[in-house]
This record gives sequence, structure tokens and C-alpha cells, in this order.
Amino acid sequence: MFTLMKAVPQAIQTTYQQIKQQQKTDCLQLRKINNHYYIYKIHNQWNKQTKKPQKTTNIIGKITPDGQYHPKKQKTKTSTTKTYQYGNSELCHQLSKDIKQATKNLPYKNELIALTIIRATHPTPIRLAQTTWNDLHLSRKTQLNLNPKNITNILTTIGTQIEETYNLFTQLTPKGGMLCYDLTSILSYSKKLLLAERGYNPDWDKNNQIKIAMAFSTNTHLPTAIDVFYGSIKETKILKYFVERFPNKDIGFIMDRGFTDYGMLLDFKKRGIHYIAALKKNSVFIPAKISMVGAFVYRKRSVAFSKVVLEGYGFLYLFLDPKLRGVEEDFLLGRVAEGKLSMAEFETSRVLAGVFGLVSDLDVEARVVFEQYKGREEIEQVFDFMKNDLEADKTCLGCDEAVRGYFVVVFLAMRLYFKILKRLREHGLVGKVSVREVLFELSKMRLVVEASGKEYLCALPKKTEEILEVFSDFIKIT
Repeated sequence: MFTLMKAVPQAIQTTYQQIKQQQKTDCLQLRKINNHYYIYKIHNQWNKQTKKPQKTTNIIGKITPDGQYHPKKQKTKTSTTKTYQYGNSELCHQLSKDIKQATKNLPYKNELIALTIIRATHPTPIRLAQTTWNDLHLSRKTQLNLNPKNITNILTTIGTQIEETYNLFTQLTPKGGMLCYDLTSILSYSKKLLLAERGYNPDWDKNNQIKIAMAFSTNTHLPTAIDVFYGSIKETKILKYFVERFPNKDIGFIMDRGFTDYGMLLDFKKRGIHYIAALKKNSVFIPAKISMVGAFVYRKRSVAFSKVVLEGYGFLYLFLDPKLRGVEEDFLLGRVAEGKLSMAEFETSRVLAGVFGLVSDLDVEARVVFEQYKGREEIEQVFDFMKNDLEADKTCLGCDEAVRGYFVVVFLAMRLYFKILKRLREHGLVGKVSVREVLFELSKMRLVVEASGKEYLCALPKKTEEILEVFSDFIKIT
């Protein structure tokens, strides 16, 4: 009940007025309940449902009959012990040292590293980034604001730093060597993105999409650059822009059969940029009669080869893979059986079955060019990882700059992924243990932090211990 001040004992009135002066507010109320006097604080909050202000009160203390004030005791938590994911985030933290060095001059560098580690360990929606970060032991050392609005600001800022990000790519690219280059398409359902345009993807379906260009080092077996383009731009135009923007010219590019701008190869040769470009079956550079001059073994498969001078371009390398020849001849015979190809056409087409050509300015052994080109298989793994494991195949970000910033984070996360894959390859574990499995098992390696500050690791499952042995030089056991 509300209390009339004239009926309140003088000692209690005096104490009540003193509390109001100390609190510097008039939003206090004195109530008498069962012959005891309590002080309440009044709050006015807007009720969204009734669309009217709503008054709430909270007790803050009690006044005894002799005028003594006793504030309400605050409840304390019964336990302050907390556990954090340790193994997975510590591995990514140690593997990101080169990234930290390369991004030290970029804005939001700490947030960028955090988002990279989150994206690599937990490919979750942006709205869950803060929760994910708080569960990692790294959050104890670096407290960051990773709410969705701030992340959008971070990605937008990074997306505007085009020159700075290309300098970042240069720092992460080894001197010399070849870069596998390829394109992929990412579907977009955002109506606000200018980047999302209708264009053909590898499945020949027209959709609103964004083109993603990727470069992958054959020396380090790591992604070295990424960029985002309008969905309708053709591959050759994107490559020209990519080369112009890339500050490190002491490199070479390996292109797939979709590349057909041979005039660009002449420009590359003039500028001293190395190249290896795959030729289509109907290329004018492939002769009607092919004579192989030798053979080598590649991954337990025998491959025949020839090498001839190609005026103006450098050299034409031709290869014959007997196993591939059998597959292509079987396909051609199937076309004959379906009535889509005559036997005469079959005999003409089978001449090039199992044969593919590469044109390059490199004057090296045929096997070297062949192995360099086959290194493109790893960039296919990069795209597969980007689209599946990182769930980057559908972006709903609201502006072009945020999309560019988002794919910088994806690119950095892919570098962590392929560093882990490289270690698995060194231990002969590829095909037995996946990168995703490594990060999942190491997430079970949890760090317990007690209220006293004492830290220790939980007991580990056998599978986690086995994986930990492979990465023991990166993960510190506390």
C-alpha cells in the first residue's frame, strides 16, 4: 500500500528524505507492509503491445523503526567456473600468424582475425558470431563487439579497402611461381546488390549471381587472392582486371579450358608474365596429326607427351592419357549408339580422345608443365570448400562493399583450412581424416577457468588425442 508521509514516524521520514537526496531522484516510493517500511524505485517503460507507458517498481531497501536503512542484498552467482573451446581456436590462432602480419595496417584488424577464425571453425550465420566468439578461449584475451550491425560495418569498411586488400594478397603470395586461376559463381537472393546480375554459370543456368575470381599458389598450395565481380562480366575481362590490380608481377597464371583469349597470352609474354593455358579440343593450335615423343608416370598413370615450338606464344605441349582415352572413346560410342554420331564422325573424333594440349611460354620439360596444370585440382577443392564447408554459396548481405569484405574473410579462412590440409597430407592422413573432422575433434579440447583463476584442460577422448599429436607443435597444453 502507499504510505501517507504524515502518518510515518519522524525517524523513518528523515531517513527516507536522506535516501532521496543520496539517490538524486524523486522516483522513490515509501511503502508500509505489515508494519515494516520499504523503499521502492519507480521505472516507466513503454509497452509495445498496449502502446502505453507502464510503471514498474523494484525494492531497493528497508528502514527500521529507529530510522536505520538496510539496502537490499544482491544475489550472487553460485558458480563462476566457465569452460571454453580451446584446441580448435588455438590451432587456427597459431596458423594465422602470417595473416596477422599481413593485416596489421588494415582497419578492424582484431575483428578481421576473429571473424576469420570463427568462419574457419564454425561456419555459422553472422548473427551468431558474438556467441561463437565468446565460447572460444581467445575471447578472454580480446574482447570484441561482434554483433550483426557492427560486423556489417566491419565488412563494409574492409570492402572499400581495395588497394589495401590487393597489397594483402601480395604479402601472402610467394615470390615467383605459378598461380592457378579460376572463376566460380555464387547465387545471390539479395535485391539490393548491384554485383548480382544475370549471367551463365557452369551449369548453364541463368540466375542472379556474383562472380568470384580465385588464385591459388602451386608453391605453397594455399589460396593467395580473391576478388568479387559483377555476375555478367566475362572471364577474360575479369582476368585482365585481376592482373592489372595485382601488384606482384613476378608470377604466372594457369588457366582452364574456358580461357580462349589467346591475344591476352601474347600480352602476358610481352610483359614477362608466365602462363599455362589449356586448349579446347577444337583449338586451331592442335594439329590434325599428333606424334608423341616420350612418356612419364604421374600418380601411377602413364602419360605420353610431345613438345613443339608455337610461333609467338612459346610452346605447345600435347599429352595422351590412355585411361582418359578409354573413357572418351566410350562416351563417343555411346553417342553413336544413341544415333547422335555416325561411325565416320566417331573415327574422326577418336583421334583426339585422351589428348589435351597446353600452351605456355615456359621452356621446360613436358612433365613440369603437366604437373603445374594438374595443380589446378586443388583450386577446385578451394571452391568446393568455399561453397560447402563455409556455406558461402548464397550471400544475403545488403551492399556490394559488405560482400567484398565478406569474401576477404572467407579467403583468409580458406588459408587456415588448407594449412590444416597440408599438415594432414604430410602425415598421410588425407582421405582418412578431414579438416572439418580435425576442427570438430579439437573443439572437444576444452579449457576450464575457475573463479580463482586456475586453468586446466578437460580429459580428452582418444580420437582427439590422436589428432592432437599431429598438431602438437601448434597447440600448447596448459
